[in-house]
Amino acid sequence: MSPRYVILKVHLYLGLAAAVFLLILSATGTVMAFEHDIERWVAPRLWLVTVGRRPLPEDELIRIAQAAFSPARVASVQISPRADVVHVMQMTDHAAVYVNPWDGTINGRIVGPTRTQRYIGYIHQLHLRLLPVPRSAPSLAGPGKLVVSFAGLVLCALVPTGLILWWRARRASIRLTGSWFRICFDAHQALGIYACIFLFVAAFTGVMVGFDFAEGAIYAVMHSPPPNRPRPPQASDANGRPFITVDQAMAVARGAVPDGIVTQVQTPANPKAVFVVQLRTPREVSVDSPIPVTVYVDPYSAVPIRVQDLFAESPGYRMVRLNRAIHTGDYWGLPGHILTSLSSFLLGVMVITGLVIWGKKLT
Repeated sequence: MSPRYVILKVHLYLGLAAAVFLLILSATGTVMAFEHDIERWVAPRLWLVTVGRRPLPEDELIRIAQAAFSPARVASVQISPRADVVHVMQMTDHAAVYVNPWDGTINGRIVGPTRTQRYIGYIHQLHLRLLPVPRSAPSLAGPGKLVVSFAGLVLCALVPTGLILWWRARRASIRLTGSWFRICFDAHQALGIYACIFLFVAAFTGVMVGFDFAEGAIYAVMHSPPPNRPRPPQASDANGRPFITVDQAMAVARGAVPDGIVTQVQTPANPKAVFVVQLRTPREVSVDSPIPVTVYVDPYSAVPIRVQDLFAESPGYRMVRLNRAIHTGDYWGLPGHILTSLSSFLLGVMVITGLVIWGKKLT
């Protein structure tokens, strides 16, 4: 019962116990790394446009969408930071209208989620809760999330124990001329050492996302409360004044947050509602799914009523967002997504080659 023998058995039995779940995390994580890009790849005619010389005013784009699909009106506008991506108008009839910001061309109108969005949603929930549709079995969603979190915890143990086992032979190459077992053995060791840091980071950040107590622990360590999310303010009295335009509301928000880039505008739904303008700032660590600074703009006086910056309110929240952005690869944009997807794929390779090695030793 040498220390190495004990470590070998711990590595083996932990791997066997979590193998199925790690394979699920590997397959879903490989796809999820590109969940913000897949739909644009699948439907480029809907999402992508040719960049022109000058974009049209947002009010003009809204007018075009409302004229085409009256009596529905635009409830909100999603604006991509990429110039070659459409603006998505969320309509009051629950449809999404995809408008070219450079010439006003309507690329499409879709009610509800697209087929690609549904499939990505299934994969996302499978990765989080082992259930593609959690509402179909809500009693299993919580246990599924717990199992996934423990699988991540197992991976946190597999990486250092595997590194200790690798140290004796220090194999860092794959001899492709050997037997199938030899190739799997070499691959398990060589790929494991190259991917170990990335796998451990993915596992640790995933554990911090999965366990409910982890986020609270971050706030406790940072001595920072969770951010406050008060109800949106109400508009001032109209006094016969008309609504300001969407472009005016965006200009007011940019003035309140000079380093911000507008990502979404919610138009007032009633006379007492306000414009809700969301902006991405350099402090936001996530590229594709940012938590923005929100500016509430009075629709009559064109005055910013409130500027809500969750990062400024709670430093611990920035750490929570940083952890999630590292886990998804969103922190580094497309290179991060590629690295995250490749790491997830290699996790599956490690599990399969490990099972082959274990199976061979049984025979």
